[in-house]
Amino acid sequence: MKDVLVGGTLDDLNQRFGPVDGIKEMAALQKAFGVFSPQHSLKDSLALLNIGPVENWSERRGWYKYLESLKTLPSDSGSQNAHDRIVEALKSHLESRDPLPVHFTAHSTAHNPGVLISPSKTALAYSTQDFLTISLPMTAVEKDRGKRRAGSASG
Repeated sequence: MKDVLVGGTLDDLNQRFGPVDGIKEMAALQKAFGVFSPQHSLKDSLALLNIGPVENWSERRGWYKYLESLKTLPSDSGSQNAHDRIVEALKSHLESRDPLPVHFTAHSTAHNPGVLISPSKTALAYSTQDFLTISLPMTAVEKDRGKRRAGSASG
């Protein structure tokens, strides 16, 4: 995905799972439909919620590929990969008695190669709202995509 689209996708997630109405609707959808469960991939659940680039289907496919790649990455729970950790955390959180809004952010894989999930009182410096924070591992893309593609074709 292009850099400019990552921020917008995180914004979409943060609005969908945001304070008050957003998180209430997500909890209701979880209760009615089990949107997040081991029976559904994160890709399918977020596609159902229409989270991802909508103007460019190539970029949307890139978002889906990233979500699927989380199955190969670690998490802050040694027993689960990043994908399963996110699905289980959202399922448990949305089914809890009074779920907090969820704040999605990203961190460099150089800092930590896996997904990080934690309750946070400081997710937003300008807010007193508590959140469940999900930090997605991301790697900067080479500027010369042609070079990267040529390298992968020969390797």
